[in-house]
Amino acid sequence: MSYVFHRHCHATLPIIDKGEGVYLFDKQGKQYLDACGGAAVSNLGHSHQAVKKAMLEQLERVPFAHTGFFTSDSSERLAELICQHMPEQFNHVYLVSGGSEAVESALKMARQYFVES
Repeated sequence: MSYVFHRHCHATLPIIDKGEGVYLFDKQGKQYLDACGGAAVSNLGHSHQAVKKAMLEQLERVPFAHTGFFTSDSSERLAELICQHMPEQFNHVYLVSGGSEAVESALKMARQYFVES
């Protein structure tokens, strides 16, 4: 019995044990093509060596620093890279961890803009 409240209440879902490239593997070794497209990070493939290396390097330097009080070289580099590919008037980036946080932040920023102007 699973204690997780799954989206499909009556389905028995395979338990994924590992991922490599575009494939996921369950505990019995059965291979699944991961064509769900849910998390954008999966677009690079599971267990991507360059991504794993970058994540480990960042974890060894600074696992977390609250963006309300601090910045970091990696955040600054990412924001600069994003802005280089945007129209000139879009020259700042607000980094968040997911879609819900992005929507909430956009609503708060829109309100703040109109309250302050």
